[in-house]
Amino acid sequence: MERMLMKMYKACVIGLGQIGLMYDFDKNRPGPNSHSLAYKLHHEIHLTAGQDVRMEQESYLKTLVPGALFYSDLSEMIRHERCDIISICTPADQHLFTIKQVLAAWTPKIIFCEKPVVCNLQEAQELTQLFKHNSCLFIPNMSRRWNMGTQLMASVSQSKKYGCLQKIHIRYTRGIYNTGSHVFDLLSYLGHRICEVRSLYSVATSSDRENDPSFTFTFKTDQGAYGFAEAFNDEQFYMFEIDLFFESGKIEFRLSGDHLQILEKRGHPLFSAFSSLHPIYEEKNLLAKSNLAAAVDHIVQVLDGSEQPKCSLEDGIYPLYVADALMRSFRNLGSIEQVGDDMQ
Repeated sequence: MERMLMKMYKACVIGLGQIGLMYDFDKNRPGPNSHSLAYKLHHEIHLTAGQDVRMEQESYLKTLVPGALFYSDLSEMIRHERCDIISICTPADQHLFTIKQVLAAWTPKIIFCEKPVVCNLQEAQELTQLFKHNSCLFIPNMSRRWNMGTQLMASVSQSKKYGCLQKIHIRYTRGIYNTGSHVFDLLSYLGHRICEVRSLYSVATSSDRENDPSFTFTFKTDQGAYGFAEAFNDEQFYMFEIDLFFESGKIEFRLSGDHLQILEKRGHPLFSAFSSLHPIYEEKNLLAKSNLAAAVDHIVQVLDGSEQPKCSLEDGIYPLYVADALMRSFRNLGSIEQVGDDMQ
């Protein structure tokens, strides 16, 4: 009886590239890794349509979601489809235009948008104004928020079990707008917003082709923690790792959140006058539960009214302010720059 009364929500995906669709054709990735498959697999969502300007994406969509309609023209899809959830998975420079087109036609309940949500601060301000008096909820896909390891990190950090967070070491690849958005948002989720940055030097990565530079840089958070972020070339190896150093412990975040280890301060095994860090807890295969599946389940809970959104428009825009400060620092030959706080 409960199953029969279950509400079904309609979803559409705009942009059938990697995150929109194609990642789930990679057999090495435990899925779902695309918006399309995440919607298809959720028992309270019906994926009605997908749109992409490339006609060849229709066959891929039909392979993954046979019942979904394919549109090559966005205007046509908007005329014919009235969905509760719209996923925006186009390149970032098309996000604002696409969102405007959708909202001009009708008001979906939720727009679920890939990062970076827009390309620059001017677009960010325009996006903010667009949603100021709109009933549509904007949820950016800051995907680490849906990761169980990230949630555990936030719980430990905010509990102050090991004292205050003092130092942060980051190793990342693929740009201050791409991977950088996850880094900056993850720290914000932990309660530490970056407020000051200094670019040291640039590192070549594949994201240079997308005009997304990668910098090794130092930073400071609004809670007084200091950090060092080192960029690596992803054409040598992909990396997303974070070490959090507390007064009496440490958290190690590895393999993009698939592996997490907690260490605490105990006596040094060799030098009796000092302390060292000892592993006390380890969790592996945290990504066995898909971040996107968790995000989509959260969206359904928001629509049902049982949860409040874990990620807001402001959360999606904040990383752009950090990236902007890093760009200013780099252009000014390594100047110390403040991260803008005019996000109202």
